[in-house]
Amino acid sequence: MRVRSTVVRLVAAALLLPSVVQAQTESLDLRALRFYRAENQGQTRVRMLIQIPYAFMEPAASQLSYQVAVKVLDGQGLTLHSDSWRNHAPAGAKVSGAYGLDMIDFAVAAGRYTVAVDVVDSVSGRTLTAKLPLEGYAAAPDASDMLLASSMRVAEAGDTVPRVGEIRRGNTLFTAAARLRLTPLRPQAYYLLEAYNGGAEAAGTMIVSVLDGSGKSIFQTPPAPVRVAEGGGLLKGHLDLEGLPPGQYQMKVAVELPQKRFERTADLIMAPLEETLARDTVRLAAEKASDEGYFHYMQGPALDSAFAPLTYLAEGGELRAWDKTLTDDAKRRFLTDFWSRRDPSPGTPQNEARERFYEGIAFANRNYRERKVPGWKTDRGRVYVRNGAPDDVLRRPSESKAPPYEVWRYNRGKQRWYIFADLSNGFGSYRVMNSSDLTEPRRADWREIMTEEAVRDAGRFLNVDFYSGNDRIN
Repeated sequence: MRVRSTVVRLVAAALLLPSVVQAQTESLDLRALRFYRAENQGQTRVRMLIQIPYAFMEPAASQLSYQVAVKVLDGQGLTLHSDSWRNHAPAGAKVSGAYGLDMIDFAVAAGRYTVAVDVVDSVSGRTLTAKLPLEGYAAAPDASDMLLASSMRVAEAGDTVPRVGEIRRGNTLFTAAARLRLTPLRPQAYYLLEAYNGGAEAAGTMIVSVLDGSGKSIFQTPPAPVRVAEGGGLLKGHLDLEGLPPGQYQMKVAVELPQKRFERTADLIMAPLEETLARDTVRLAAEKASDEGYFHYMQGPALDSAFAPLTYLAEGGELRAWDKTLTDDAKRRFLTDFWSRRDPSPGTPQNEARERFYEGIAFANRNYRERKVPGWKTDRGRVYVRNGAPDDVLRRPSESKAPPYEVWRYNRGKQRWYIFADLSNGFGSYRVMNSSDLTEPRRADWREIMTEEAVRDAGRFLNVDFYSGNDRIN
């Protein structure tokens, strides 16, 4: 038996209905997607989706941690393969209905199997267990199992590997789910299956239906023409189910070809609007804890704004690959990679360095804006973004001939200080006059601008004699 383990995580809100929350919020949801591979001695390739509820876990520090163990058992209960891995999620994801999605790939020969999954919370030691029967194809089936997904996109040149939570088939990438949960705000359901055709190319029709809990069809598309190439091909598409009442449903795809007819079904849930809005808040907060999630919802201008201040941190030619003509997806990947290299705790979803940096940008924009210049581009904003808040500050309004000025002192780490003066006659355009930071410019005429009284005042605050000839102390 050949197994290739590919483990990923998708943080999302499982939008469960009130009637099923108690039954599902603390249980595993498993789904096996089977694809036939004649070129691999007729093996069945399996993509196992493991949907893990976060509500049963206990947080430690700022994250949830858990271990997943998977065993594939034969018909006699003997272990053919086992695999395990650890994963994490933000502590804020511990709410009813929030879940993680882990995936693993493996291949089996013809026969009957059982997949056993254990998930152990690293803090409490609590364990969730689930088993799923599985059958490897003895011969080529008419079609694979059907995948339902919440989104679908065409792969771009830079998509060398799928994103977190995606499954790739041909040139198409789907966002996976063990059980698809739609919402009134995101009612699109995407579907995909592989059709297998051992003979010549065949043309036929396909009908997609939505069935209620009793199996009654409540929606059906007109027959659409399909063509399956010799050897097989992909059948894919999507339905907009806006207006579908809350409840549990099945989607059914029925394909009619000259020599055969086959059907495939998959479960889905439509959530109520009130619950959708509440869970979306939790989902977005959990997603944004990671670098990928933070940039996921940004579009062109916002991505450019997130990139611009990186000049304060970049080394060498790090920024050369950036171009405003890049696609939004390429920009998101660039920013995610940039920050992942600076993550002080790479084993956790949170990136404290990124959070501090963009919090500094936001603070500078609120407090140091100068007319049409964003706060982060000003001298005070630049120093704040690079160093954080100063430990001590001396502020003086305009007195006598001296302009308004500020003196910032940092006592932590490498001690440094900065002297700013408002050169706009009270309009707040502060410029660096002098600093112990050798990367900052020093104005040759700064003492004349500030006047001797103000210079000595700043010197007393810093314990530096600015008239001794050795005033630039590093």
